[in-house]
Amino acid sequence: MFSIDFDYESDSAVVYHMFTQDQQEWERKGIPAGEVYKHKANVHWDFQGSETQWQESLVPYLAASLSDYLVNEKELKWVKDYIEHTFYYKDEAPAITDIAHSLLNGERNEVPETTLLQKRKHFIYREMAEEIKHHKKIQWHPMLTFRFGTYYQLLVKAASAAIDEYKWEQEYQTIVEGCRHYRKHTRPLHSEVHILLEEEPVFINEEKQVIDEWTRLHYLEPELVFEDQLPFEYMVISPAVSLSPEKLFLYADEEDGTVQTLEMIFQEHMTLLPKSEWPRRKKKG
Repeated sequence: MFSIDFDYESDSAVVYHMFTQDQQEWERKGIPAGEVYKHKANVHWDFQGSETQWQESLVPYLAASLSDYLVNEKELKWVKDYIEHTFYYKDEAPAITDIAHSLLNGERNEVPETTLLQKRKHFIYREMAEEIKHHKKIQWHPMLTFRFGTYYQLLVKAASAAIDEYKWEQEYQTIVEGCRHYRKHTRPLHSEVHILLEEEPVFINEEKQVIDEWTRLHYLEPELVFEDQLPFEYMVISPAVSLSPEKLFLYADEEDGTVQTLEMIFQEHMTLLPKSEWPRRKKKG
């Protein structure tokens, strides 16, 4: 007999439903799975097989199912609680929790914490399997408290990383809006600017003359500096906006973050072209 004592009947109801569905499926396939029943906040599985069958079949199943229950039903609620009560971002909690969800799902590979967070499922399963293997009766809340401290620390890390991403995205939107405002209220210095997007970008004007680094630096507006972590010769966005062309032509073979940001700023005034169409490229022949 295996049993789990939950603190709340609502939790036992979800787990009971999950167990009974799978138990019935096993029975249909001719696998003797025993009986599952519930009493208030307690769920019981009366398994009739041998100890070997218990260890090799039911323990891995229970560990996997209860791990999925933790991740699917509890994880984001705990993360949201950390955001609101540990980091005090109450009003922003829904938006930050959405970011945390994407981090936990591995959707933001550019964030260093993503890889670590993806490993949490292996940790949850291992701890759950060890607990079930050695205890036929589990007190749910004490088990979470004493076995899953590392898991909670990972969720705090997810909340913290999501807050950093949220703050960066807010700052990013503010800068983009500032660049749009500058363009709208500034007289254009050029009718056209063409930029070849390479490690050190090349700028040319409407007459296909190179706009050298010193000229770009002369016209650079300090409040528009978008890429302050880069040496000036590698900057694209800040000089492009500071030159304030009526039309921007960008030559790139991939739509990376720089391309997307310039599209947001220049909108219909920007044209994206492949590098092969760069106007100063020497023709063979």
